[in-house]
Amino acid sequence: MSSLFRRTFAAFMGILVVLLAILGGALVAGYHQSLSTWSARRVTAIEDAARLILAGRPAAEHAIPQDIPVFVYRADGTLVASNRGVGRQRDIEHEQYMPVRVDGQLVGYYTVGSVQFRDDAANQALTESLIRAAVAGALVASAVAAAAAFGFARWLSSPAASVAAGIDSIARGSLGTPIPEEGAAEIGRIAHAANMLADRLRNEQSLRAQWAQDVTHDLRTPIASIRAQLEAIVDGVYAAGPERIGATLAELSRVEQLIGDLEELMRLEEPDVRLNITSFSAAQFAATLAQRFEHEIANRRIAFAMEIDLNSITSDEVLLDRTVSNILANAVRHVSEGGRVKLAIQADTPAGIRIVVSNDGPPIPPDELPHLFDRLYRGEYARNTPGSGLGLTIARRIVLLLGGTIEIASTAATGTAVTICLPPV
Repeated sequence: MSSLFRRTFAAFMGILVVLLAILGGALVAGYHQSLSTWSARRVTAIEDAARLILAGRPAAEHAIPQDIPVFVYRADGTLVASNRGVGRQRDIEHEQYMPVRVDGQLVGYYTVGSVQFRDDAANQALTESLIRAAVAGALVASAVAAAAAFGFARWLSSPAASVAAGIDSIARGSLGTPIPEEGAAEIGRIAHAANMLADRLRNEQSLRAQWAQDVTHDLRTPIASIRAQLEAIVDGVYAAGPERIGATLAELSRVEQLIGDLEELMRLEEPDVRLNITSFSAAQFAATLAQRFEHEIANRRIAFAMEIDLNSITSDEVLLDRTVSNILANAVRHVSEGGRVKLAIQADTPAGIRIVVSNDGPPIPPDELPHLFDRLYRGEYARNTPGSGLGLTIARRIVLLLGGTIEIASTAATGTAVTICLPPV
């Protein structure tokens, strides 16, 4: 496969050859057309001179050109004028003589030698000078065009070569050196996209490493606790009573929840996730969510309110239920006893929907807000509460799959609100 430089240079040189061929053809055609016009006018001038001579005007002989043989005859064949001498009688019936007529009457004949532009020494010198000038001009133009083509091809291909080398480095796993975003606009866009890809890969590597550490930590802690509990029971330190076994089962449930959430997140991050878009009742959707948390709401005397401003929702009901359920679980978990939690489902212009889950619990520290959707991130108020740390990450992934946006705002005055905006389907 040839390089961009070679292709560009070859294309320019090919265009130059085509242009020179067209220009050469035009010059040759114009030259021959000019010769034909010159010859026709020369013959016309000779015919006019012959007519004047036959009309008895000897001075017209001076109009006869001297570079070609010209003979003028009367109708009876007598040579009356020539630039090669007079007085000879010729057989006009067997030669290509041209008749001369005046008012329709034949008054004589004339004949000329071959009428060629190059027969004249001056004309021949002019033609040769023009040919030399054309050849020299073509050679100079070719040299200049070749230099310009070389420079342009180098200017165009050099940034492309840098981008190609940078992308090769990214493919080999080297993400530290940014690709220069220079050259043509299209090449600059490719370089910019490649740099963005490298940044994303670096972030993914960092997140993957952090995720692995967090998963290891989150699994090690309950497993170590379970191991300690079971070893204590085996050693007779603890009795294998319901309370002790219940605590061990709680740790196992935590591990099971973490593994389940990890499996769900990996499934949602696969590129071939399929959505099941249907229309369903907004009121029934909200009622199902409220019923899921009614026991905890009642035990903690939480004031739960719903505001439904539309009849139906068109979306993937299962995924949307999972999203709002995760957010409601956080809102109920982090609100103080006797606090307020609200679920609002509203129409969003144009023709989309907005779902807002809010509570009046303690505000989230501003430095934690940008990280709440990170995998396994657990802020200051969530470290000692149940959960895998993947609930909001799963919620954001689902919202992105549905083509929407999700945001969190939290202040001491207004509480915490999670807003989901979904576009029309």
